[in-house]
Amino acid sequence: MNHWLWGLCYSVLFVESLLLAALFAPLTIPLAHRLGIVAGLGARHVHKKPTTTLGGLSFAGAFFLVVLGNLGLALLFHTYLRDHYPAIGQYIKNIPSIAPPIAAVLLGAFSMWILGAVDDRFALGPKIKLALMILAALPLPLAGVAIGCFPYAWMGAAATVFWVVFLMNSLNFLDNMDGLTGGISMIASIAFGLVAFFAGKWFMAAIFAALAGSLAGFLIHNFHPAKLFMGDNGSLFLGYIIAALSIQCNYSDANTPTVLPMFTPLIVLGVPIFDTVSVLWIRWRAGKPLMQGDKNHFSHRLLDLGMSQRQAALLIYFLTAAVALGAIPLRTASLSGACAILLQTALVFLAIYHIERAAQKKIKE
Repeated sequence: MNHWLWGLCYSVLFVESLLLAALFAPLTIPLAHRLGIVAGLGARHVHKKPTTTLGGLSFAGAFFLVVLGNLGLALLFHTYLRDHYPAIGQYIKNIPSIAPPIAAVLLGAFSMWILGAVDDRFALGPKIKLALMILAALPLPLAGVAIGCFPYAWMGAAATVFWVVFLMNSLNFLDNMDGLTGGISMIASIAFGLVAFFAGKWFMAAIFAALAGSLAGFLIHNFHPAKLFMGDNGSLFLGYIIAALSIQCNYSDANTPTVLPMFTPLIVLGVPIFDTVSVLWIRWRAGKPLMQGDKNHFSHRLLDLGMSQRQAALLIYFLTAAVALGAIPLRTASLSGACAILLQTALVFLAIYHIERAAQKKIKE
């Protein structure tokens, strides 16, 4: 297999998505104003002026156009690619066989974008949103997108629905600072793309390349000071697509030394997962509604310690990248190597915990 050829394909997909998202993002601002999709000011917000929240349309639109457009071109020119680039052509002919799960993922992600856009405009209640999230995740196991490490199919189906719904809420919770959810999702997409690439999952790597590129283009306008926000339409779309695609990645095979690679998705997405669990724990202990927004997130703690929004976002990026990069070699790591990676990951989260404790102590003083 010519890895350089696949690398060229992924680079093209990344750049295409980046350029489209960067072009689309400013166009969502007047549209959002006309539709009334704007985030006002509030006690739990850190932005200083009303900002549009239809930014998710830019990267979701770019992602769909690039993925579907290039799929169409690949099928149209399959004969030419087969004859001149057999390394790629032999895989294109298999695309119809994976159409059902990919279609289920894309349709589910699109439905979540719609749900998020409606919520951004009309502020749906958390119970309604949760019910619709579960409903959107249910078709995935029926289409073959299911976590497969359980002895019974119903367990895998239940775990799949839980994982997708949890990650949608996690990335939605995380969207509390300029560029935060977009940047972390981009890093996670790159990490999953590399995992797929080294596992020989060329198509999955291509989809992650397109997703990462679209987020990079969006971040041009969303990094502090943000000109627009992704809104729930963006965070729910990202949570769904990343969760569902992460299930489709191949983390181990018959030659994998240990079973520890099954933790790869949890490690790659460890930072938003840790933030979600810690915030829910704080709210539960305080007797507050679990879905009620507040300023107990890790990003807010960094602001309390005197960091700027740029500094806080960049630090969280670095921590996310450090954890995610450690997960990539898990597939081929020996038992001792895998344990070292897990220990390294635990130490990063221990550092985050102590940073949060320091911020809490400063607030009390």
